[in-house]
Amino acid sequence: MGLPGGQTTPERDATRPAASPSGLDSATEIASLSRVFDLDVSRERILAAAITIVAERGFGAFTVREVAQAAGLKAPGLYSHFPSKEAILTEAVSRVLADFIANANSVAGRDPGEELRETVRRHVLYQIDNMHIARVTDLVLNTATAAPFLSADDYDRLLFEQRAYLDLVRERVAAFAPALPAPAVVVVSNAIVAMCDRVANWFPADDALSADELADLHWQMARAMLAELAAAS
Repeated sequence: MGLPGGQTTPERDATRPAASPSGLDSATEIASLSRVFDLDVSRERILAAAITIVAERGFGAFTVREVAQAAGLKAPGLYSHFPSKEAILTEAVSRVLADFIANANSVAGRDPGEELRETVRRHVLYQIDNMHIARVTDLVLNTATAAPFLSADDYDRLLFEQRAYLDLVRERVAAFAPALPAPAVVVVSNAIVAMCDRVANWFPADDALSADELADLHWQMARAMLAELAAAS
């Protein structure tokens, strides 16, 4: 779900039609939100509303009034659940990260090749299947635009949670290619995460593969990169 310190420019956003939530049908958006949030619960609807507003209209529209209205509440009622809009956004993104990491962790216990393969595939498929929520996580964690909307402590908390996934990828890369020196493991892991993360920037292209085919192709590229580095070690 993005590497710390990356940048998303307005020009790049303009080239990602499928990643724009307005390009997704509402059923897809609701299914994506329902994966993480229980939309029958007021507190959960607030979190889902925060994700929706930032994904569709950016941080400028992320106000207590807008979130409350989208969640079907009055603004004062929102404060009975969260102390601030910053707390809402932090919790919403944290929940998405937890779901993303749980999805990756669910393949633990297999042989190293299968674990890494499924890690790569699931990353790609998560980005494609959940563009609505993945986009917000990328906006919060990969650009400086989130700085005015989160405290330093909240931002550090989210980066810490995000790094847990990168650590997981590093562990699985090292297990799959034990001959690789530690610096190479770090570089390859970052490359794999960045490669998978950016799928949502351009999928689907005019001649795009299916989501499953694309996930498999990313694994083939990651495996080829690791094989070449291992042979050179």
